[in-house]
Amino acid sequence: MGRVKLKIKRLESSNNRQITYSKRRTGIVKKAKELAILCDIDLVLLMFSPTEKPTLFVGERSILMELSFSSNLEQVIAKLAQVPAQ
Repeated sequence: MGRVKLKIKRLESSNNRQITYSKRRTGIVKKAKELAILCDIDLVLLMFSPTEKPTLFVGERSILMELSFSSNLEQVIAKLAQVPAQ
């Protein structure tokens, strides 16, 4: 017997949204870490919680760190500005 596919829709309760965000945030960060390591890539992941609190993760060549948003955003933007347009 397989798993039931749930329909993805916005959670109505703000409390439930915050709880779900907190739980799923660790999962997406884990996947980002794995991708950075497996593919040897630079990675930037910027997320805003339902309470509008920003979280910034930067993975540079197999090292993924959680950074203070305000102190390192400028560094991330400067690096992105160096990327040539495609």
